[in-house]
Formats: sequence, C-alpha cells, structure tokens
Amino acid sequence: MNELTKKRALLIGANGTIGSALAGHMRDQYELYTLSRVDTDYSEASLESITRGYNEMTRGDGRAFSTIICCVGTLHNDVVAPEKRLSQLNAAALAEYYRINTIIPALCLRFFHTLLDKNAPSQFVFLSAMVGSIGDNNLGGWYGYRSSKSALNQIVRTGAIEVKRGNKNASLAVIHPGTTIGPLSKPFASGISKDKYYTPVQSAERILRLTQSITAEQSGCFFNWDGSQIPW
Repeated sequence: MNELTKKRALLIGANGTIGSALAGHMRDQYELYTLSRVDTDYSEASLESITRGYNEMTRGDGRAFSTIICCVGTLHNDVVAPEKRLSQLNAAALAEYYRINTIIPALCLRFFHTLLDKNAPSQFVFLSAMVGSIGDNNLGGWYGYRSSKSALNQIVRTGAIEVKRGNKNASLAVIHPGTTIGPLSKPFASGISKDKYYTPVQSAERILRLTQSITAEQSGCFFNWDGSQIPW
C-alpha cells in the first residue's frame, strides 16, 4: 500500500508510552503525521501555525484527515502527583493538571477539528481516564487528575455537538485506554492486578480498533477500551 492509497492520520502526543505504541501500528495503516514536544509547545500560536500548514496540504491534494488521536496527558511529573486528601490540594498543581490534561487537548480540538474529512467517516478521539467519570467515583482522592479528565470529557462532549453541525461524518469521543505499563502507572503498579495491567502494544491495538469503529451516531461518547460506554 503506497502513501496515496492510505488514509491520512494525525497522532498528537506521539512520544509517550501509548503514543509511541500507536505510532508503530498507525504507520502501517495510515499516511501518518505526528506531533510531540519536539514539534510544538502546544501554545495557541504554535497550533494555529501547524493547522495552517496542514490545511494548505489538504487543500493542495484534496485529502483530509480521517483519524486524529490525542494522547496528551499526565498523572504525575515534577510538579504534580495524585492527592490523597484535601489538605494536599494546591493551586500550582491543579493548574498544571488542567494545563496538560484539559487545556492542551482543548486547544488541539479547537484548531485540528477543521482538518477532519467531511466527505467520509472521520474520527477525533482523546485519551481520558475512567477515574474522570463523576458517576463512577467511589474511592475519592486524585482531585486534580480526576477533575482535569472530567473537564476534558465535557469539552469533547460539547465540541462534538458543535462539530456535528458542520461535519455530519465526524465522530468525537473520549477513550479510557486501560491501565498501561509505563512510567505513568509505575508508581502505582503494586496495587494493579496483572490481568488489568496492559502492555503498550495491547492498549494501542485496542485504542486504534475502537477509534476505527466509532460512528457519527456515537459522537460525543465516553468509551472504555473494550467499546462499552462509561458513565459521565
């Protein structure tokens, strides 16, 4: 299959654990474009410039993007770690969670939804987390991570309504990829049962398979990796 016969895809956050695994799968199936920290600082100016370049490309050859996947997110880094109690909340950590888990994906949605194919089914999916479900929260804790993912879910849900008005073929969704082996989950691995701790390859295969199956009628939904819907 040569590049001209492949569908066009964009992978955002391509250098992370799941992003890297997805890139390995997607390169065989798509004409793949990737974005990571080496390409952009995810500022509005940078994303707008990148969008202009992609729009010029798609206008030039008439081939829009069929698939966009956003893997940007963090559970812990040098600034943040999941809080266990209210006394651990602080403004800087909350702002960092929202910056990475909510604001950057929201800006990617703002700028890149215009790249989606209007003449054939297309998908724009975001990796969220089951702990972002308000209805499924029975354990508490993890205030910043939970709420930033809940906010992402709301943005994608709301964006799906608007995008549908101008693109009947587009599907927007949030996906829980399952707990995946890697630096993000490593500090919490002792509490994860082996049958619910997935390799990056497993998670990538499932995400891609689910992404490709989502229809326009399902736009705005919150999916588990197995295709079942998660309560908001």
